[in-house]
Amino acid sequence: MCHGAEYKSPHYEKLGFDLVKQHMVSIGYPQEILEFEYDPAFPVRGLWFDTLYGNLLKVDAYGNILVAVHGFEFLKHSRIYELYPNKFITLDESRVYVLNTLFNLPETYLLACLIDFFTNSPDYAINDTGVVCGELLMSYQSVFQDIRNAVDYVHLRGELKQRTIENLEKFVKKDERLPTFLARLRESGAKTFLLTNSDYNFTDKIMNYLFDFPHGAKPDEPHRNWKTYFDIVVVNACKPLFFAEGTILRQKDHVYSGGSCDVFSKLIGAKGQ
Repeated sequence: MCHGAEYKSPHYEKLGFDLVKQHMVSIGYPQEILEFEYDPAFPVRGLWFDTLYGNLLKVDAYGNILVAVHGFEFLKHSRIYELYPNKFITLDESRVYVLNTLFNLPETYLLACLIDFFTNSPDYAINDTGVVCGELLMSYQSVFQDIRNAVDYVHLRGELKQRTIENLEKFVKKDERLPTFLARLRESGAKTFLLTNSDYNFTDKIMNYLFDFPHGAKPDEPHRNWKTYFDIVVVNACKPLFFAEGTILRQKDHVYSGGSCDVFSKLIGAKGQ
């Protein structure tokens, strides 16, 4: 659905950032982090987060480190060489997390904010791999995992979706060319489908808003329900699990829930990867 629904930046990232930092405080992180304000100028897509040393890294296609940032401090070349021999790092998923989507921007900035806060607060001591407060040791890996869990909570069980549908005009862009685009794809013989991790209720509200025009695919055609623009609609896809073993596929009317990539491919008659 993210390819059909374009969220307004930076309003949507700020909403996610604020909700995640509130959840972090609710699980025991310092109240001071509520003072953090989202700065859209800092985070960019495609950074790697090194959970061992707590650094945000900009790397090239071969793993060579171009820039390293600890909190908001850009590391000098000498320091980078100390931590990363030959200024190189492999993409080891047990250590490195790739922040490559628009939805990663708030957590990218929160990672920088938290590490900067711990680094500069007199209440904490810093070592290469984490933070010490009294007898409490927090590794950067655990801080990262707490943020990841908070992001998942906000997206799956928190207020993000409810706040979004309460103010769709503020957070979601609408383009009257969308019905025409999808109709032309189908007219050319292509199959169109909507595949989303979101539940049906949220999906329906977003899509109704996106297709809320007085006309259909053409100015002289009547308005059509959004589902008529798709051959198949799949909600609750549970990606990335969808691309592995998946979940049970259920169907109600013309909408499917769950499933897997293999089952979906058979459903639409697709072959290959």
